[in-house]
Amino acid sequence: MSKNFAQHAEREEFFNAHATGWEARNYPPEKLRQVDQLVQGLPLAHARVILDVGCGEGVLQPFLQKYALTDALFLALDPSAAMLQCLSARFPHVRTYQAAAECMPLPDASVDMVICFSAFPHVADKKAAAREFYRVLRPAGRAYVLHIDGREKLNQLHDSHHAVEGDHLPCPTGMRIIFSEAGFTNIEASEGPDNFHFCAIK
Repeated sequence: MSKNFAQHAEREEFFNAHATGWEARNYPPEKLRQVDQLVQGLPLAHARVILDVGCGEGVLQPFLQKYALTDALFLALDPSAAMLQCLSARFPHVRTYQAAAECMPLPDASVDMVICFSAFPHVADKKAAAREFYRVLRPAGRAYVLHIDGREKLNQLHDSHHAVEGDHLPCPTGMRIIFSEAGFTNIEASEGPDNFHFCAIK
């Protein structure tokens, strides 16, 4: 068994085992308020099809539905079957896909907005994921990589858990390189001690 395959299997087992109650353990009220503010700031009025990549239990969904168009279509993708089961129980109208960000079972140019919230560090092949984001987005579609924690804190936290050790978020310069190589030309990136905001427009 290769090291990469073993790590992938261990990561999947970790998230399946911790799926139930993930949001309750990791998102106290003050963090949910931060998520609300984050989503409120996105240009959702221009998005009819919104893809939540690495959706987990669905922490974004209440806020997406709060601020998005009333007829928006919500898609959610995650490699963890247990996470998706939790999401579907809470939000049965959301269309779910059990898949990795590097190989998404969606048609070309079928999505207006891709949001990867608090999940991009866990993507094994970030260049492949960026190419997939570009492929599924329609012209002028936007891809977001967002966190409500700082990059240094996130990377240290992941290194403290064996199953996700080495699951790091690249620096803004690294992210610009990854997404520009995927085809994106309009890129914005900013970070602080308690946030990371990245947007690439097709």
